[in-house]
Amino acid sequence: MACAALENLFLDHAMLIRNDVAVQIQDSDFYIKTLPKEPWLDGQGYQYSYPIYMRSIVTKAVTDADFFQSAATLSATGATGNNLIGTGACNVAGHNIDSFGVDVLTVTLKKAAVNSPDICLDDLRFQWQVVDQIKNVTRVLAENAKWVWSQNYQIEYSAGCANKVNAVATPTIGTSFPPGTPPTSPLTFGILEEIHQELGYNGGSIKPTARVEDGTPVYTAVGSNYTFNRLKNSSLNNRNDFRYFSFTEPDVLVGAPTLGGKIYHGYKFQTVQFPPRSDISGGAYVSRYPYSAEDATRGQKWIVNQLYKDADYEDTAIYHEEVMRVLIPKPLGTVGGMTYLQQFSWAGEFVWRNIPSRDCNIDGNIGFFRALFAYGIKLERPDLGYVIRHLRCDIATDTTTGCVTQS
Repeated sequence: MACAALENLFLDHAMLIRNDVAVQIQDSDFYIKTLPKEPWLDGQGYQYSYPIYMRSIVTKAVTDADFFQSAATLSATGATGNNLIGTGACNVAGHNIDSFGVDVLTVTLKKAAVNSPDICLDDLRFQWQVVDQIKNVTRVLAENAKWVWSQNYQIEYSAGCANKVNAVATPTIGTSFPPGTPPTSPLTFGILEEIHQELGYNGGSIKPTARVEDGTPVYTAVGSNYTFNRLKNSSLNNRNDFRYFSFTEPDVLVGAPTLGGKIYHGYKFQTVQFPPRSDISGGAYVSRYPYSAEDATRGQKWIVNQLYKDADYEDTAIYHEEVMRVLIPKPLGTVGGMTYLQQFSWAGEFVWRNIPSRDCNIDGNIGFFRALFAYGIKLERPDLGYVIRHLRCDIATDTTTGCVTQS
């Protein structure tokens, strides 16, 4: 098969790769699946400002006895007899919301690109080789697209949360994590219940993750499966709850990540593969990247970073859908006879590139696939977002010496 024909095949497959990647990763990560996504506003350029209306409450206390007045009393001031449609009844005195509190925020479009390894067209002479290569490229690009979006959305959500909770003896809620007072406790239900209460104060109970029968709001905790397993095992009542747990009863309020996302202590628990971890070095927090490179027989291989495994601290987020929106530029296609090469979808745009070069691609037979990513973060209710920084505890293996005697 001629290189020109192969070139056309790869061009044709680029759109199919985008669709395949989107299908493969759409349910692979909590943040990819859950964060609300909307189109970037046309005609707004790469950055624009927008207002956020903060909480505004009527100045009159609604618990005051005279907040509501009977129609009969109001009517008596402007009408006679039993006529309740008099002047007084129609002109009810209003209680004022003095002004709207407005914060003006800015959303900025961000872009990145990931290039696949080079593909030599001379090495692919048969149709089956092209199809096989496309499968391999799709798998690699799907893995990388998931990695880019899952990690970046997680970072953006944590950064967008206005409330940072430090797991110390008396948990504090601030706008950052002070390295001078690092966490001294793992995640506890007491901390989660305190945040549950704070979310209610802030208005998060209007649109929670779910509600139980009595109307109590349910929120979502997002973090490590092992942290949540340790959490549920630390509860004195939890073991008895699970003893009487029935999988045939959909309304049971007990749950954990391994039990189908049931509800416990007012939370659902959702896990991510690599929650943020950090250490303190030089008086500041240092994020630990989950992967590190090692030399392979040819090229490099990526393994889970030992520094990430051994990190002292881990973050657990409390997710609320009102915190932010992800804005994605819409594919523009062809406008006015001009074709836009940079088209974006929520999963990324995947295009085939063959760039002739006098030095390294003089015959134009070497190409690569290029994944183009673009998004903007629009904060809406950052006051409803919480991130807890707590100790990361090693997993208890519960091993014993010798055989255990069965009674």
